[in-house]
Amino acid sequence: MRKRILRTSAIVALALAATQMIVSAQETVDAEHSRRERPRIEGVWNVNVTIRDCQRGDVIRSVRALNLFIQDGSLIETAVNVLRTPSVGTWRRLEGQTFASIFTFFRYKPDGTFASTAKVTRTIELNEDGSEFTSTDTVEDFDTNNALISKACATETATRPE
Repeated sequence: MRKRILRTSAIVALALAATQMIVSAQETVDAEHSRRERPRIEGVWNVNVTIRDCQRGDVIRSVRALNLFIQDGSLIETAVNVLRTPSVGTWRRLEGQTFASIFTFFRYKPDGTFASTAKVTRTIELNEDGSEFTSTDTVEDFDTNNALISKACATETATRPE
């Protein structure tokens, strides 16, 4: 009787361990599938930026830009404006289809002298199939002593190039 109880207990223990391993393996497969299947932000984007006064909402200017989101979390951005440098920065997934990015560039005066350092902080929402995104941004300009000299808000719409 005692051997039968021990044998039955051992079989039950092995069955439970096997079940746990199967469930764990399935969860790993499901997580990997989910990570592969969700739309990704990596790659090149054509971006339309609308910069506004944060208080009044008045449009200050609109610009076109290109963004390159690199798999390692790096970001390169450039815009149609000869009075600024290309941008460098970082990005990360916050959750689901929501991302955050920060990038910096230098602005120049028309005579070519340094004007300010601009820092853009954005929250990006990628659409369901990963073909478009929208973002809300804060654009801060800092002088040579890193003192804040202006702040603007922006929205962006972006598509992948064809």
